[in-house]
Amino acid sequence: MIRVLIADDQVLFRQMIVETLREEEDIEVVGEATNGVEAVAQCETLRPDIVLLDINMPQMNGIEATRRLVRSHPETRVVILTAFDEDHFVFELISAGATGYVLKESHSDEVVRAIRAAQSGESMIEPRVLNKVLIETRRLMQREKAQAPREGTGLDLLTDREREVLREMGRGKNNREITEALFISESTVKTHVTNVMQKMRFRDRVEAVLFAVQNGLV
Repeated sequence: MIRVLIADDQVLFRQMIVETLREEEDIEVVGEATNGVEAVAQCETLRPDIVLLDINMPQMNGIEATRRLVRSHPETRVVILTAFDEDHFVFELISAGATGYVLKESHSDEVVRAIRAAQSGESMIEPRVLNKVLIETRRLMQREKAQAPREGTGLDLLTDREREVLREMGRGKNNREITEALFISESTVKTHVTNVMQKMRFRDRVEAVLFAVQNGLV
């Protein structure tokens, strides 16, 4: 079972998500919070696998809550479920360690997919949201004149094919899309992704994407 804690100050929306998740056989809602303070406190006692977190909440917003949860409970994945897709929110939350980012206007199936992806160590980020992250990352790297791979990044640990896989990950592609781009089987892609994640010690797929952009692979 995937143990999920939901943090959102909008009662009706939170209840709707709870009802949606209760229909899934592999997901259990273990707690509900109305703000970031409650989310952090409940995470300490409930130890959920996934925290489904809104941004705009009283007492402690989703950004600060994400930072604290990632720092205190690195084994717990944070998936953002919010109405906001402004650039500064997106980049700050991903940088803080959020694994997934789903907009509230999305179909409920997308929320379920994001939870399962996070549990399996992957990331699911809305395409338009991911695009904002990539644009902002490129802007920062251009300002720092860091478009080429730098020494000491660890890229020398990867095989040529693993670098190709990392490059495609940096373009925001999932395993199926990487399969199509590189003309290899999906099982082979999964093996390469696992090797990349282990060799580079990436915490999750989002970190791999940021690394690829920062080091000029994309």
